[in-house]
Amino acid sequence: NGQAQRLGAWLRGEPVAQVVSSHYKRAHQTALLAAEPHGLDVLVDERFREWDSDRTSYATPEAIADTPQGRAFAEGRFEDFVPKYDKAEVAQRMRAAVLDATRRAPGQLTVVASHGGAINTLLSDILQAPSPFFFNPGYTSMSRIAVLRSERFVIESVNDTGHLR
Repeated sequence: NGQAQRLGAWLRGEPVAQVVSSHYKRAHQTALLAAEPHGLDVLVDERFREWDSDRTSYATPEAIADTPQGRAFAEGRFEDFVPKYDKAEVAQRMRAAVLDATRRAPGQLTVVASHGGAINTLLSDILQAPSPFFFNPGYTSMSRIAVLRSERFVIESVNDTGHLR
């Protein structure tokens, strides 16, 4: 995928210490391209899976475009797009996965390949935002989170797509 290749090329100049990925195919493929310039292996952590954890694969918004859920997404009616899921569980598992990753490489840059709903849930939990889906994340977009020594999460950027320009 061209976007994932551009992400990998952009990350070539970054001091990436580790790359972690969901077990879903698209995220893992993106992670491989992010890891390749650094000669790193990709660590798979299933906790970075999408918000509907009973699935083993990921359906893109384009793949569901003709469904009511897909139309809601296309129209920006994110509350109608969001499936029923345990928001607290997803936020907790994402936080735990991020903390474990930072413990493996303290003070170093970790790249995580995950999914829009799970990322939105984590970010909205950090921000204490009312909606678990408050923006439409671009493919291969980057949201930066600093994890302080106190294990407090600080959002540094959301949905950065500078590498795609």
